[in-house]
Amino acid sequence: MVRILNRLGEVKKDIKEYEDEQIDFRIGKVTGNLNAIISDDDTDFKAGESKPIKIKKIHIPANHIFFISSYASNRQGHTIAVGEETPLPISMDRHVDHAMFVAAVDGVVKKNDLLGVIILLPVELTHPPV
Repeated sequence: MVRILNRLGEVKKDIKEYEDEQIDFRIGKVTGNLNAIISDDDTDFKAGESKPIKIKKIHIPANHIFFISSYASNRQGHTIAVGEETPLPISMDRHVDHAMFVAAVDGVVKKNDLLGVIILLPVELTHPPV
């Protein structure tokens, strides 16, 4: 019996470690994930110019909110928003496929460049969305 109990403890520890590996961060009991915003096209910019830019599709699960990290991830400028052609309610799965990018300097954003990071947080809806 002792051997089984010891193994059970090891299995529980392994499961906890695996679950911890599936999340990117924890705030108290809140967990979330990070997703890179990656350019899917080459785009020329002039300093101060804002343009939409095609990005690699990012899945936003239902009942998740997200925000863009304010840390500057690209030396050309900053991503200030992401979206999809038809905005959907938070209760549905969504997929963002374009970003609004503001250039800090003249330059080119190339395909596969890192533009920023999305921080995803699960939420529990306490009443139906309006």
